[in-house]
Amino acid sequence: MALPTDVRSAIIDKGGKIYQVGGAVRDEMLGKVSKDLDLLVVGIELKDLATLLTRFGKTNLVGKAFGIIKFVPDGATEEIDISVPRIDSKSTGKGHKDFEVRLGKGITLKQDQLRRDFWMNAMARDVETGEIHDIEGKGQTDIDNKQIRVIGIRAFREDPLRMLRAVQFAARFEFTIEPKTMDQIKSSVNLIKTVSPERFQEEFRKMFEKGTPSVGVALLKETGILKKLFPKARDAFPMEYDKLDKKGFPAFLAVLLRGHKSKDIQSAMKLSNEDTNAVSDVLKYMAMRDVDSDLGLIRFIKSASKRGVENVNYVLKAQRKIDIDYRLNSLRRVGKPTSLKELGLSGRDLIKMGIRGRAVGETLDKLLQYAVETGKNDRKDLIAVVKGQNA
Repeated sequence: MALPTDVRSAIIDKGGKIYQVGGAVRDEMLGKVSKDLDLLVVGIELKDLATLLTRFGKTNLVGKAFGIIKFVPDGATEEIDISVPRIDSKSTGKGHKDFEVRLGKGITLKQDQLRRDFWMNAMARDVETGEIHDIEGKGQTDIDNKQIRVIGIRAFREDPLRMLRAVQFAARFEFTIEPKTMDQIKSSVNLIKTVSPERFQEEFRKMFEKGTPSVGVALLKETGILKKLFPKARDAFPMEYDKLDKKGFPAFLAVLLRGHKSKDIQSAMKLSNEDTNAVSDVLKYMAMRDVDSDLGLIRFIKSASKRGVENVNYVLKAQRKIDIDYRLNSLRRVGKPTSLKELGLSGRDLIKMGIRGRAVGETLDKLLQYAVETGKNDRKDLIAVVKGQNA
């Protein structure tokens, strides 16, 4: 998506200079396609830019404090992030939300570039001429050298999340972290605990879904980030992270952070209830001693969520083991039930036989166990078992 020509002309007539910034410029240098369109307008105050843009579409100043406008041109559906240059003085306080931000048309492109995290993310493209603005060629140099290099010596203290972003980018692009940058991360790692939980999830998710997880995991250990965030993590489960299905983010977290309870992981990352339940199911499966038995498997799926079973399957496939679905189908092929629904006798049948209350559920569980162990799931056989118990 591009900024409409009439909008560009209006900004230029107002004295503004438009640059494409952020990941899209970096990705193009890497030969990757990016859907992002982040624009920087130099030379116009934020309020004046917002007023101008309202003539051409909808504007949302949700990022006003940071000089960001969400803009949807007339006739379009996708948002474009348009910002003005800013200088971030510091970030303090719990969660590092206490940025001191200075905005103004007097702030230059270079000043805005220097407040960014890594040199490869600080490049800008002139929308009109296509010229790349890369301070001393450092962004291109780092891309050529496949390295992550921090811009300022206080970068990680200003925003500790950048430490995790360095790991995430290294995993995504299979880059190394430049030695001095690595030293800065190690010396600042205690600050990682001050970052708000919802910011962690995004970086861990990108590391897994868009990158090479094994690279990220190795760097989480080397930097000390993993130990600071999840001190109980054992990471001792025999599995190759890179073989996990990319839909298996809960499985990745469960295996990496084994030793922690799912509620601890949820609070540390603000996971959705669905993801939290899936993490819990994978942790439960890994902890079960009898899960290789038919009854153990059935007990597990009885309490597990659908997404939990899916994520356990991702782990099993990554380990080149037989997955749950295959085992369940194998049981069905030999006539064994895998749930109460497949049992040859129902709760209604038991009630007709005079069984009431809690005894119905207890009897069904015993019958399921009997049918799985013996392979006998015929209605007559099960009725005989019930009558034998009540004789």
